[in-house]
Amino acid sequence: MGAQRTRWVRRVGEWLAGAPAPEARTLSDALGFAENAPDLQRLWRWQPQQLDRVEQLYAAAQRAFERRTRDDVCRALEQAVRGGVRMASVEHAETRAAAAERLADEADAAARRLDADAALASGRGLNTGLAFGMVLSPVVLVLAFAVGEAVPALFDSKLACPEQLSLMHALVCFAGGALGAVFSVIVRLRNAYQLMHRAPGRGGVQNIPADPRQLAQIMRQEGWYRVVVGWFLATSLFLLINGGVLTIFAPPATPAGLCGAGPLSLADHEALIKAFFFWGTIGFLAGLNERWAYGLLRRGGADRRTNDPAS
Repeated sequence: MGAQRTRWVRRVGEWLAGAPAPEARTLSDALGFAENAPDLQRLWRWQPQQLDRVEQLYAAAQRAFERRTRDDVCRALEQAVRGGVRMASVEHAETRAAAAERLADEADAAARRLDADAALASGRGLNTGLAFGMVLSPVVLVLAFAVGEAVPALFDSKLACPEQLSLMHALVCFAGGALGAVFSVIVRLRNAYQLMHRAPGRGGVQNIPADPRQLAQIMRQEGWYRVVVGWFLATSLFLLINGGVLTIFAPPATPAGLCGAGPLSLADHEALIKAFFFWGTIGFLAGLNERWAYGLLRRGGADRRTNDPAS
């Protein structure tokens, strides 16, 4: 039972953060060749640029996010180089050309497979960050409500009905902001390759993909930040409306109007329900604008980098 639980925890950990990288080894070590082996040196003289690219891809494959991708790409590159070593000693021009083409094709296929692996890592990291933010939202709501109830008690006071309703409306708006931010990201994300930030001047299969585990970590933080931005936007809009600064939106009922001396009427119950839906919708609409708020921050950072002489 303990071993099964350990395997399950390891699989979940690999699914979230990627397979642990093995001890790094060179392509010559994997093939059982010495660095100065005659056959390998002959291949270097014949296809220096292609073999250099294959070695870089082999090193990148050992950092692949999925264990299966790492094993498949490493195995394919090893077989391609092993075949290239055999063909390097053949004098027949057509045979050598076919071997060179196969080496190039295997390198291109490995680059595409590693690109897909990096895109998978980015998408999974973003989804994990968004899910973490959504799971954390109810926890933050409960803590905020508990603090709102406990703080007045420290001063021998108690929240009255209007204050309790205002706090609940704020928390509903807060939760709507998280939902809106997540929905905004999901709608815009049509392709996981959008998440991969390439260095300037690099593109196509000639690229050596970035570290997928690092990409997954970056996108986890990115997803979490999006939810946080939704929280703050929803809270800000709640304060603007309740403070009378923004008068475009009018709540269907105010806490003071719902907290009377007698029991609530049927119309009051309907107004209370509408008020919760109203503030949830307001928070959702505010969370949808997380891209606008994040764009302002990125634009400001880009302006600073542009004006910076060191950039």
